[in-house]
Amino acid sequence: MQLVKVGSRGDAVKLAQQKLNEHGYSCDADGIFGKGTEAVTVAFQRAKGLDADGIIGRGTWAELMASSKPSITIQSEGLPPVMKKAQELGHQVWDTPYRLWLFGIRSPSREANAFDDTLGCAWFDESGTCNVEYWPGTTDPGTYWLENPSKSSGTAILVEGQYLDVWKIDKHGGKYTALCQRNGEVRVYRDSNRDNNLDMDPATIVRGLYGINLHAATQRVGGESTEVNKWSAGCQVHATQVGFARMMELAHMQVEKTGRATFSYTLLDEW
Repeated sequence: MQLVKVGSRGDAVKLAQQKLNEHGYSCDADGIFGKGTEAVTVAFQRAKGLDADGIIGRGTWAELMASSKPSITIQSEGLPPVMKKAQELGHQVWDTPYRLWLFGIRSPSREANAFDDTLGCAWFDESGTCNVEYWPGTTDPGTYWLENPSKSSGTAILVEGQYLDVWKIDKHGGKYTALCQRNGEVRVYRDSNRDNNLDMDPATIVRGLYGINLHAATQRVGGESTEVNKWSAGCQVHATQVGFARMMELAHMQVEKTGRATFSYTLLDEW
């Protein structure tokens, strides 16, 4: 199969998009390789242990053409790589059945407005099997809010780290159910220079209740957003409706199975 990447068009791109969808990585199968397809390709590559460059070459084609599986990695024993990395950094991990370990992996790119990060969830079932699911998203604010900050101190960018029990199920913006910052403080950088670059100056870090929620860029069934724009002023945001809906299904599972109504989040830089 031919190599396809951002800017590619045609039947090969459409086939790749169809295969990504079959594997549970939602994108529009329109034959146009844009930023949205690139983001889900990166998420797929990370889940498969491939070079996460967003380019579909020989190795990625081989995985795409294999029997389609949902966007879930099952670890038969031990911790998955993302939890091991967090543990190395001194963060808490747990294997309590059905307690979610939500995470974000931030891309090294400091150019805003792309869904080029990964959101995910790891959880153990009663047998001790760890399930890990990955979805395309953003951990950064979009261009609109960077250029038009709502506070004079600048737009919020969540600081990498672990935030224990900070989220609860509530209405995001009073509109739909999401995971909302209702139960604890977070740390954010303040980016105040009104450009499209993500400035993460440690001197600007502040702590507080800033409404840093985990929500969706679209609620349209099967929908996908390709640019962040107004969707995030600092929130962690799913690019696809499918990914967000699955995460909320898991969140309700945690409450039902464990009685625990708060959710923790660990944000890591890509390694």
